Amino acid sequence: MGAKRKFTAAGVLAAFARGVLALLCLQSALLTGAAAAGELLTLDQRRGPPNMVPALASWIDANGQASVEKVEAGADTLGFAPVQGGRPYELDTGALWLRFNAVVQDPQTRWKLELPQAGVDKVALYYRDSLGRWVVQQAGDSLPMSAWPQPGRYPVFSLSHEVGLVVPYYLRIEHARVPFSTLPRILGDAQLATSRQLEDLWLGAYFGLAALATLLALINAMAYRDWGFATYALHVATISGAQAAVTGVAGLYWWPQWPELNNVTIVLLRLGAAASALLFVRTIAKPKRFSRALDWFILALIGLLPTIALIDAAFPTIDSFALIHILLVAGIAVLMMVVGVSLFEGDRHARWIVLGFSPILLAALFPILRNAGVLPTGFLTQHALMLGSALEAPILFYGLLRRVTQRRESETRATALRTTDPLTGLGTAKLLLGRLRQALRTAERYQQPCALLVVNLSNLASLQQQHGRETGDRAMVMAAARIRAAAQPTDTVARVGDSLFALLMEGPMSSDSVTQVATKILASGLRPSRKLPEADPLLFHIAIGYVAESARLGPNQAQACLERMVKAVKDMNDGSRKAIRLTHL
Repeated sequence: MGAKRKFTAAGVLAAFARGVLALLCLQSALLTGAAAAGELLTLDQRRGPPNMVPALASWIDANGQASVEKVEAGADTLGFAPVQGGRPYELDTGALWLRFNAVVQDPQTRWKLELPQAGVDKVALYYRDSLGRWVVQQAGDSLPMSAWPQPGRYPVFSLSHEVGLVVPYYLRIEHARVPFSTLPRILGDAQLATSRQLEDLWLGAYFGLAALATLLALINAMAYRDWGFATYALHVATISGAQAAVTGVAGLYWWPQWPELNNVTIVLLRLGAAASALLFVRTIAKPKRFSRALDWFILALIGLLPTIALIDAAFPTIDSFALIHILLVAGIAVLMMVVGVSLFEGDRHARWIVLGFSPILLAALFPILRNAGVLPTGFLTQHALMLGSALEAPILFYGLLRRVTQRRESETRATALRTTDPLTGLGTAKLLLGRLRQALRTAERYQQPCALLVVNLSNLASLQQQHGRETGDRAMVMAAARIRAAAQPTDTVARVGDSLFALLMEGPMSSDSVTQVATKILASGLRPSRKLPEADPLLFHIAIGYVAESARLGPNQAQACLERMVKAVKDMNDGSRKAIRLTHL
């Protein structure tokens, strides 16, 4: 009996071994060609995020009609091939299938599969649970955000959390017109949250900078009445809006339930940003100065870009997409041509346009080459334009500030020349008459006195005759300085003739106090100066016109008052020794 019991125990062990082998064979059969999918992904937090490339196999469904059951059943016959990192797939109306096998070894971590590319038309993840039922998750720009398993800028799917079970996964991707080359990645919940926080940080910084630049540009446009700032604000708004659409921010926050706007706005805002860039350059560089034909071509291109975008939104085709890229390249070429000609013509503001647009023109090459299938999808192809526009905005803003500041300075100098004597720096007769009219109006209304002193440099002619015109000019400058030194800050000093100056005094005063000021001016001219040959003095004749409280002179008599005082001071050159004459007006 002991031998029988021993035989029975051995038989039980053998039967158990055969059962385990049968289960392994059954699981292998369920995996349907696990070897074709590449390496098995072991998901363990201690090992970190796995490298998915060796585990992925790909197959393109040319007409996009294959179901997941068909793909599962024909995994060995459909022609799944190992994935090559960076390889672009031309999908158009077809679909790309990616498959891999994974097993969870860490029960405390929830693993996610992320496809790190915004703007993908449609993505679906399939796998069977332990009971053999399909688990389906879908996301993409063709679906409202409420249909996504996890709302976000990128499609994110949950993987099976059953520990120790080898699970085959099937990822189906639809992406028309643009070559697709982004590979999925698997992250734990903590890693995904950290990644999202960093992305939100730099996205928030970028859009905050764009909003601030737009607001400041609009304020400056209204303050300076400058179209350069207005077109700059339009350009920054459109390019930041395009980046919001491209990065998925707009689809997540602005129209989460209207997925049909995603692809439309990407094309429309990108072409709108290109059109606004041309409009900005046309406003600043003014190509009409050197070529009317070029100016008309820029206007036609500005109108054509958004028109083609609207046509593409209504009838999206491969040909219209190719035309869009041709127009973008043409816009870049025209922009560079205009800026180059401006530099050649000596436009001092063109160098800031060149410096500002250089990073964004360089960045624009990455998505263009990606869409042409030359470059794979990566960080630069997705975010180079954002980085370029972040560098562009402050440079162009600084260039615009320099431009408007220099223009305002030129206008200020031109205005000052109309009211300032270029030799002495005093006001002109026009400025004096305006102030005199206001003083007479105030005197009439409030019974407040004022005085007008007209000073003649009586020895100017002799100084010029003896020492030359340069000495005469120096004497005039010295005379202006000494008259201004005797005046109060509220008084107006002006040059009203070849050798004539005028001093308008306002405020409470008496005829005696006005005479004291005239005496002070007279005495200051008698002080010898080393700036004149032989230390010649400045000889003044001063006529004082005093407007008393009881005077009834209106502002329309300002010109007559000035002419009367000029005549009075000229009459003092009759050889009399009296240098100050007081007249009540």
